[in-house]
Amino acid sequence: MELKELKSRVRVKADTADEEIKGLVAACESDMRMRGIYGTEADPLYAQAIVLYCKANYGYDDNTERFREAYESLRDSMALSGDYSLGVMGYGG
Repeated sequence: MELKELKSRVRVKADTADEEIKGLVAACESDMRMRGIYGTEADPLYAQAIVLYCKANYGYDDNTERFREAYESLRDSMALSGDYSLGVMGYGG
């Protein structure tokens, strides 16, 4: 997913937020890897997890807790499914 698309989905317009958004993407990917989730942003669920993480941690409105819970629920479901572990579907070799 391109940064421009992600910013649109998170409802951020300012270019000054680019580095913060990129940092949130990196943090989300690290969080998912710690739980055995490997994938690419081309996968719709993986991309949605990134969007939810960014919405939860960017802190732009009162719904951050709801987005955090949605991210954690999706992340945990992805981890339990086994579809995102190393070697499955070509992720991680």
